[in-house]
Amino acid sequence: MKKEEKIKLRKGKSKAFVFANLTRENVFPCAEKLVELLLKNKIETYMVPKAQESISVSGVNYSEPENALPDVDIVFIIGGDGTILRAAKHAIKYDKPIIGINAGRLGFLSDIEAESLFEIEKLIKEGCPIEKRTVLEIENGEKKTLAINDVFVSKSIPGKIAELFVECNGHEVCRYRADGIVLSTPDGSTAYSMSAGGPVLDTSLNAIIMTPVCPHSLISCSVVFSPEKVITVGSSLITGEKELDVVVDGEKVFELNKNEKITVKCSEKCVKFINLSGRGFYEI
Repeated sequence: MKKEEKIKLRKGKSKAFVFANLTRENVFPCAEKLVELLLKNKIETYMVPKAQESISVSGVNYSEPENALPDVDIVFIIGGDGTILRAAKHAIKYDKPIIGINAGRLGFLSDIEAESLFEIEKLIKEGCPIEKRTVLEIENGEKKTLAINDVFVSKSIPGKIAELFVECNGHEVCRYRADGIVLSTPDGSTAYSMSAGGPVLDTSLNAIIMTPVCPHSLISCSVVFSPEKVITVGSSLITGEKELDVVVDGEKVFELNKNEKITVKCSEKCVKFINLSGRGFYEI
């Protein structure tokens, strides 16, 4: 049986980085309370330099993520799912485990709520398991990015139908006339993919889910690919420039010109979520 990975913070030895969406007023008290709790337990704490304008707690180290993250043990992220998706990509780069604290509207990726910060002491007293989740790697020529939830390919002009082809390991799977196509991780199966009628996958699985969005077809089933597959998506038309937009985890990252395409595959990297609350996937 595979040994479970755990994390336990040690007073006076462990280091933490705290990302907080300080554009939201309700995040301020949560961020300060978290920082105070970490410093009280002698956990060296880092935040981005801009946070210094909002955080009044003394003893915090302010540093850019790329300078501090290589040496920290844990990453705390305070905000909603959008904040977690953005900040987690810094943690993935340095293979650091994360814990999300919900102070936004939607907290599916969060492990605890803002009012339950006291539970963090469990990390010091007994330690908590780490759950590894699938991440997608998207390539457009020499440009690369990662997706924790999903990648969405659609027409650049809103309201226009996209004509798309999909290949798996170089073999054509299907062609769609649709608003777009979502390729998601099991984590992302409860996000846009589910809204488009896709299946919900247990986050312990490793797979790629493809779901067409509003296809102009009598057949609109999702397809689940095994993790070793490489999926290619592009326009089946040859006319027009800036034909397609590629949106990753809710943010536009590429414009595909004619004859361009993207490849999507499971990354060798993973996102490490700390299960502090003890809740399972189905409880959430």
